[in-house]
Amino acid sequence: MTWMLTATGAVFDLFYLGREAISLLDIAHHLAQTNRYNGAAQRPVSVAEHSLMVCDILERAHGERRPEVLLAALMHDAHEAYTGDMTQPLKRAFREYANDAWDRFERRVQHQVLRHFDLLEPFKTNEQAIHWADMTALATERAQVMAQGGPPWEVEATHQAVTWIDMQAQARFAWDDWRQAFIDRYGELNFARQLRAGGIGATA
Repeated sequence: MTWMLTATGAVFDLFYLGREAISLLDIAHHLAQTNRYNGAAQRPVSVAEHSLMVCDILERAHGERRPEVLLAALMHDAHEAYTGDMTQPLKRAFREYANDAWDRFERRVQHQVLRHFDLLEPFKTNEQAIHWADMTALATERAQVMAQGGPPWEVEATHQAVTWIDMQAQARFAWDDWRQAFIDRYGELNFARQLRAGGIGATA
């Protein structure tokens, strides 16, 4: 079978990608329980926490104020609610065996999820800035919650970790806190987007 049962009881088919099964509640729930780094961080770091960090970095460090762009940053990994989070080393190893098959599949799911929330265009036109924020978050995670030692990561030479985010202090938050924070941030930004667009919003 190619379908999965989501947290809300919806059926999401990874082959057909029906938009009617895409739900913000599922995305927030799944991402809040999906650990980054295959669980290798010094404490659980969820994709939901990471996504909120990317959104905050884009706003605070890059000066982005447009709510639709901040929403695209928040939702850049939303597809991982359905595909899971594959680590970068595993992606690179996978490419050696299957060329870009995973990349093409993941991109297809990502675009379908972003399209559902009317975020595909903001994502595409601001992908470089969102990627910068994503890599800055990666550098921050490397500095604050990963084991020291080993070869340096490529991102350490290209992006500087932010110091105004304290990931050790954030360890006090439970997974359901991150789920609610993700939902709240989406609601806040989507409301701002509706105001900016004259009342036209996205499907939630």
